[in-house]
Amino acid sequence: MLRAVRNVVFMGMGEPLLNYDQMLQSIEVMLAQDRLSLGRRHVTISTAGIIPGIRRLIEDQVAVKLAISLHAPNQELRNKIMPIAKAYPLDQLMQVIDEYVEATDNRIFYEYIMIKGITDTPELARQLVGVLQGRLAHVNLIPYNPNPVLDFLESDSGTIGKFKDILEKG
Repeated sequence: MLRAVRNVVFMGMGEPLLNYDQMLQSIEVMLAQDRLSLGRRHVTISTAGIIPGIRRLIEDQVAVKLAISLHAPNQELRNKIMPIAKAYPLDQLMQVIDEYVEATDNRIFYEYIMIKGITDTPELARQLVGVLQGRLAHVNLIPYNPNPVLDFLESDSGTIGKFKDILEKG
């Protein structure tokens, strides 16, 4: 049975914004009326926060959905769990995201990984509220997928629920 493509997400194959020209070329094919004819809101770029790439999206007027792998509400914690965060500071990342939202009027999807005792505390939830306050945002809480190489554990459902409640109230 042949099914039509409805949504495409650039993720899981390396950082899309570090392969910008090829990514843009494939987006153009997906949006073309004589090809896949997808709407801009059916294409999402998931990024760890490559600031120059987001700036290029603004310059090139690429108004697709943007998902940011945020995973922590402060620079110190982001540096520990996302080494790339050292090159792209959180305050600068949020500034360029605001510019993207202004240019596209698109809501941003923030991916946030729930690691037991590391990213799932109530204090971090409150910090995340502060970072996203007043922004056009949607937060996707992602339970950590255990990896035998790392000593991280998945947050339990109760902790995730409490974290979510703090976000929703904020």
